[in-house]
Amino acid sequence: FIESNKLETTSKYAFRGLRDLTHLSLANNNIKFLPRDVFIDLDSLIELDLRGNAFECDCRAKWLMMWLKSTNATVSDVVCAGPEDMKGRRLNDMSSLHDECISTDFVLHQAVASESLSVDTFSFKNDVYVTIAAPSTDSCMVLQWDHIEMNFRTYDNITGQSIVGCKSVIIQDEVYVIVAQLFGGSHIYKFDDDQSRFNKFQDTEVSKISKPNDIEAFQIGSDWFFVIADSSKAGLSTLYKWNDNGFYSYQSLHEWFRDTDAEFLNLDGKAHLILASRSQVPVIYQWSRNNQKFILQGDIPSMEDVVAVKHFRIKEELYLAMTRYIGDSKVLKWGPKQFSEIQAVPSRGSMILQPFSFKDRYYLALGSDYTFSQIYLWDDDKKVFDRFKEVYIQAPRSFTVVSTDRRDFIFSSSFKGNTQIFEHIIIDLTL
Repeated sequence: FIESNKLETTSKYAFRGLRDLTHLSLANNNIKFLPRDVFIDLDSLIELDLRGNAFECDCRAKWLMMWLKSTNATVSDVVCAGPEDMKGRRLNDMSSLHDECISTDFVLHQAVASESLSVDTFSFKNDVYVTIAAPSTDSCMVLQWDHIEMNFRTYDNITGQSIVGCKSVIIQDEVYVIVAQLFGGSHIYKFDDDQSRFNKFQDTEVSKISKPNDIEAFQIGSDWFFVIADSSKAGLSTLYKWNDNGFYSYQSLHEWFRDTDAEFLNLDGKAHLILASRSQVPVIYQWSRNNQKFILQGDIPSMEDVVAVKHFRIKEELYLAMTRYIGDSKVLKWGPKQFSEIQAVPSRGSMILQPFSFKDRYYLALGSDYTFSQIYLWDDDKKVFDRFKEVYIQAPRSFTVVSTDRRDFIFSSSFKGNTQIFEHIIIDLTL
């Protein structure tokens, strides 16, 4: 009889080994919750008295609710003192709790001692690889997931001149990495399986791209393409097409507009390309099956000075995350024939607003050059993103999802610090 002792909880192991205990009273204390499986060793329990306590019937009580259904002992009424909508109800009568009993977090798993501008990932022969564009070291670092050490280790290093982008493409079981450079032209490297390294495969036309800012690779039908957004004053974003011998320039797009980002997406079943620009609103191209080219279709009004565009889907609904360095970044939703704003996100000093998802949870990572970066979580009831977590990253430029061995990571590139790798973890609030 442990009654009237002002207890608020007990140790998980308070009753360990008491297999012959038949009667237990914790009545008239201040117990708000009990640790999961605290009664697991009480094989002979006949009667349990929990009256006169202040149980919070939230996630912490979920295990107790289930235990009450399965125990052979006689248990007194367990009356809820909270939350407000549960006050006065009997936990004994409940079959479910409304609270979401799973939460998540992002914890630092590893840091790569290099500044970076972008990160990409690919899988090849049951291994996961990551390419990191590191202009300060004139390299495209290739990392591989180590299944034994459970971290990302150096695999190869592609050197160049002021590398700003490393984009992987797998065509017919061959791995290619498009390496965009500010100087000396951009190049394509091919993985040599015998040597376990990347060798130069092809040079792209130096005259076509003078200041690459983004690489987007995609497939239309059976054809592979990539586009490089050119942010120079005389910008000429260029589409390249694969022809079995390499990638060759196929179409020039959006001349003179200092493009900052390219985003490929399917819109109402048709291939589209969005080009964002510092000098005008984003423009939308649609792929013409007849001409086998992208045709300018329209633009996204009232969206000046967009530095990045990313699309994502939530339950088949299509959205855009539009990053702006000055003013608010925006989340848009595709409706009948147009995108409409559904949320403005304060984002002074942001170069990236990146959507991503893990296990039916939808996030937005908002980088900032001036303060902490923010991770937002989608609220399915309100249909907007709410602030979820702050992370400190120096001048983030990209957030990239990498999944391996049933573990999920987000790589955060940094223009002024180490590249950071956060692991997405699941937290069971009933424990």
